[in-house]
Amino acid sequence: MSSTLFLNGIVHSASDPYATAALVSDGVVAWLGDDSSADRVADPDVPRVDLAGAVLAPAFVEPGGPSVDPAQALRHGVAIVTVLAEPGQTAQALQAAADPALQTVVYRAADTVDAEAAGVWLPAEGEALAALVVASTRAGEQVHLVPPAGGDPSEGQAAALAALRSAAEELGAPALGRVRHRVVLTAPITAEDRALLAAISASVTVGPEADGLLRAPLGTLLAEGVPVCLSTAGEAGPWAAVRAALSHPDEAERISARSAFTAATRTPLRVLPDAPGATVQAAPRLTVSAPATFAVWEADAVAVQSPDGRVAAWSTDTRAGTPLLPALDAETALPRWRATWVDGRPAAVEVADA
Repeated sequence: MSSTLFLNGIVHSASDPYATAALVSDGVVAWLGDDSSADRVADPDVPRVDLAGAVLAPAFVEPGGPSVDPAQALRHGVAIVTVLAEPGQTAQALQAAADPALQTVVYRAADTVDAEAAGVWLPAEGEALAALVVASTRAGEQVHLVPPAGGDPSEGQAAALAALRSAAEELGAPALGRVRHRVVLTAPITAEDRALLAAISASVTVGPEADGLLRAPLGTLLAEGVPVCLSTAGEAGPWAAVRAALSHPDEAERISARSAFTAATRTPLRVLPDAPGATVQAAPRLTVSAPATFAVWEADAVAVQSPDGRVAAWSTDTRAGTPLLPALDAETALPRWRATWVDGRPAAVEVADA
């Protein structure tokens, strides 16, 4: 049995918000607790990793569906990615070509039949879009609606919502709710469209634009029961996306760091379809017996942050019982990646300069 003991850190775990140490054995989290108790649960010959105050937190899950560089994803603390297959590409081939440490969920192209895919992705354009959504719904296959390449994202968003509405009118909201379609949003939407998404149990994917700002209505969507996945793709790294959610241009749409982190880690797992091709070996939270898939981050400070990202909404004292996250205010440097572990093994580790 392979084991590793992590000490002297900040373990982000809702089941044990006071944890400073973690024992990983046989690919799962075997124990969480404090440093003073670690030697009682780990044999003396178990390798130790001194976190030196770093944050050990669940790995990010990329829901956006772009072409992914596996090495870059792992260095961004990402362990699971959604990939949209090109015509002719199969899920099996894409998964075989990917880094084995990076778990890949593949959505097939609409003109391909692929039993190993999680679902089908459709560019949100064209007169046939609604009919394709209806056909997929009848087949029990989840649709991932994304903006068309090179097109106007706002027009793609409008086309996607119109197609979902048309399908709901033809088949009924419960039929769509059973497959839980996905749609990428880049801009505000009407109250009527938000109600539609909630009624059909659809989830949305949002992400910062080229200027680093988020414009989709995060707070309103979450308040109305629509699952929100936060895309962390981009050179700026995942924590920049989380910080963007705290500093949304519309103050009413800002959410807490905890909610944004959930949207970037837990929600993208929950919205995956109930299909063999969407099965992943990961857990949305770090708990005992969960797969040991996480990332290690060096942070200048930690806090429990309010939606404006500048002040603590609750006490940062561990007695508050709220897991801490890296501070993401504008004056604090973003967390620096140190390692990504997948299924109890180091998938990528920072190499110190010689």
